[in-house]
Amino acid sequence: IQHIATKIPYMVDVGNHEVAYGFSHYTERFRLIGDSFAPRDYPTVSSSDGDGFNNWFYSHDYANVHFVAISTEIYFNYADTDLLKNQYDFIDADLKLVDRAKTPWVVVHGHRPCYCSCDDDCGDDAALTREGVDGKFGLEELLHKHNVDLYIAGHEHNYERMFDVYKNETTKTTTNPKETIHIITGDAGGPEGHEVFTLAQPERTAFRTDGFGYSEMTVYNDTHLHWQQFQGEDKNDKMFGNAAVIDQFWLVNENH
Repeated sequence: IQHIATKIPYMVDVGNHEVAYGFSHYTERFRLIGDSFAPRDYPTVSSSDGDGFNNWFYSHDYANVHFVAISTEIYFNYADTDLLKNQYDFIDADLKLVDRAKTPWVVVHGHRPCYCSCDDDCGDDAALTREGVDGKFGLEELLHKHNVDLYIAGHEHNYERMFDVYKNETTKTTTNPKETIHIITGDAGGPEGHEVFTLAQPERTAFRTDGFGYSEMTVYNDTHLHWQQFQGEDKNDKMFGNAAVIDQFWLVNENH
């Protein structure tokens, strides 16, 4: 993404490929992210360069959207430490302070999904993120409690857009949903190739594909959000001349 990243501001969250040396490469490279506009008291991270902004879990406002970045890797690498509870408490406290009159849209993003349907392996990992360790500190309860509009993840090398989901149940709506809509957009490409779907498509899933592409989210106002999925190749790795829109939907929420 060098040709994009050198020109367009972007925010990040940490993934499993950054695990080496305690995620130090990610921590140092992005140690200043968000530091200049953090609206609340945030925990810090210490390294050989001193104390810095905690870029494993943080939040920021952009226009009428409140974004919360989290580390799903804590569930897999630090589950037996206080870090898991610290992140859970941070998310809970942060979302309690959101002013929905100012930022009606709330988007949480982390590397691993809470739901997926490509294979059993992804399902087991998603359950841990969703339900927590020994039933504690699961992410889904926080999304439900604070009426989060979208949870966006990657990790699986495919695209899967779901309807509103809570405890694996869905009303299949994108208009005034009462639960969070989950989207996996992890199909930007890479040497590991495609993550094919080996399981039947569940009721909660509106659309899925393992073709490489990217997503675009446009927030038009306080009630209307438009999501598009662009695909740049077919399943035989044949590149298109131009990226084509293969999935799109309007998320309408008058209540948040």
